[in-house]
Amino acid sequence: MRQSGLVRRMGLAAGLGVGTAGALAGVLLLGPVAASILLAAVFVLVWPLAAVVRHVTDDAPYGSAGLVAATAAAAVLALPGLVRLLAWGGLGVTAALVLAALFVLIDLAVPDRPPRRATRKQRKLERLTEAQLADDEQLIASLKCPLSIEELCGVWSETVTQLAHDAGLRDRQAVAEVRRICLDEFEKRNPDGFHRWLDAGAPANPSRYLLPTPGEGPTRL
Repeated sequence: MRQSGLVRRMGLAAGLGVGTAGALAGVLLLGPVAASILLAAVFVLVWPLAAVVRHVTDDAPYGSAGLVAATAAAAVLALPGLVRLLAWGGLGVTAALVLAALFVLIDLAVPDRPPRRATRKQRKLERLTEAQLADDEQLIASLKCPLSIEELCGVWSETVTQLAHDAGLRDRQAVAEVRRICLDEFEKRNPDGFHRWLDAGAPANPSRYLLPTPGEGPTRL
């Protein structure tokens, strides 16, 4: 895996070297003024589009709209430059290979960067997520305590209400775990009432099947 990452880095560095050669040839081909105008025009056109894509996409494939716009501008300038290098024949290909090898050597000489620190927003989201998970764990742990079957029936009815109000995916996962615990307790404490409740289609309020009616003998609650 590490060797594959090294090969990928070397390939990227070589590509940057060839692109740089093409960009330099593009500047020589178009002239500094025309090349600058072309870079500015492409940057101004691409940057807003990249910013919009990043804003509307939940998982953006890139980190900076400005970097995308700068890369697109350099690519547009490098394309005619690479054509010009190929037109030069062996000299142009040699120049591109020399720059590619130089970029690879520079990449190998530069030490790996340490992992980027999380931003303040990411750290805040992590803390919120940890707090929410802790709340879920406390709720689940409380259900594992010896609650009465009447309280468990109330919890089951609350989960039905919560699911009816379009709960999010994370809330649905927590509710599923809560309901699993309730089902286990229902079956363990009153198996006959539990099966009658299931045969009735598991209505939202299981208490009429699981709680003893007046005059019945005691049930394990």
